[in-house]
Amino acid sequence: MWRFESTHERADSQYLDQMMAKLEVDPHLFKHAESILDAVAHQEPLIAQSFKTPQDVRYHAEGPFMRDHLRLMLMVLFAITEEKMHLVDIEEFRRMKGYEGEIQELEDVIKEQIAFFQVFTLCHDVAKWVSVTFSSKPGSRGEQLGFNTPREHHFDEAAHERVNKLAQYLDLYDQFSRREFRGTDRETQAQFHLRYGIQVHYPHHARKISAPVFESLLTRLCHAHGLSDRDRAMLEDLIVHHMEFGFDFKVVRPQRIRRYTHIAFKRGYDADDFIDLVQACLFLDLCVGSPRLSPHGYWHESASLVNFFQSEHDFAPHRRVEKDALREAHEKKERNRILREVGLDGMAMMDVLDMESGPEFGLALRRIHAGLFGQGEMPSFGKRIDVQIESRAGEYYKKMFEKGE
Repeated sequence: MWRFESTHERADSQYLDQMMAKLEVDPHLFKHAESILDAVAHQEPLIAQSFKTPQDVRYHAEGPFMRDHLRLMLMVLFAITEEKMHLVDIEEFRRMKGYEGEIQELEDVIKEQIAFFQVFTLCHDVAKWVSVTFSSKPGSRGEQLGFNTPREHHFDEAAHERVNKLAQYLDLYDQFSRREFRGTDRETQAQFHLRYGIQVHYPHHARKISAPVFESLLTRLCHAHGLSDRDRAMLEDLIVHHMEFGFDFKVVRPQRIRRYTHIAFKRGYDADDFIDLVQACLFLDLCVGSPRLSPHGYWHESASLVNFFQSEHDFAPHRRVEKDALREAHEKKERNRILREVGLDGMAMMDVLDMESGPEFGLALRRIHAGLFGQGEMPSFGKRIDVQIESRAGEYYKKMFEKGE
């Protein structure tokens, strides 16, 4: 689905890292996300438990536990809906000349399906808690403490051993954060990794959403958020495959698009709509929800989404041309509908200008529409007429703003 019109006037672009640094300290976004997490934790013990899942700083430097990851995803989701973040203003995407339509469409998809992406956020990693295993760098303190999960403990039969080791990890981290190092959550997470060299893994966690206990959880959350059975089916497929999204597009790989068109065909989804959802999930989970730590600070990975866009185009260039043409036709149709509603179409303006159809009127109408669309100066026809046009233009902008919201 497209929104077709955007009320956003492009601002100076910012690199994703700069934009995220501002959003992450926004107190309103933080409180909004925390309120959602608190509410769902109260209703769903499985999700409350998952919040305590330890995170590996190599891939999730946003904080020591999974709650930090989910909070950040929700903050970005709300920043987009509240017009505090626009994807076309991200420099890494602004550089993609000719892809403006796809980038705007991705933002629109997120805005139109807030509940859908809230459920994805809450459920996509919920099975990590029951999947946690550990490894440690050779010679590290973590190795000395036994944080190396034997391969046979990766399977469900060894769940008890994994739970015990997870409890030991959480106790060790708690002692470290209270007695050995006191900094921000991010600083403590990084220092703990340096001190102990423990790495965290979650083998096959994505596919465990299909286990009965997590299937039931997903169904309850979909019902609570007013999502359809079709939405629920797509969410399960997206969660099952979400770990593959970034890997598939580490580089431009047009042939990887076939994986997602095949899933859509097999499940009866529209392929274009499904790929839009995959891209939105990739953006929220990997690009903005999983900052990395380097010697120069925290950074966000945007290359996979850029590669995804380019892969989609190279896989079937004609489909992009068709989508652009369809988008343009819908935009024109929607714009003309609103022009008729507010009395700025040709028939209404002939009455206002007291003119007959012809070249002179056609030129006047084109000049009015050019001024309305920001493509030129609004012409003047005298005070009485100018007031009417200005009033109708105000109604036009109001309707387009409400549509954009």
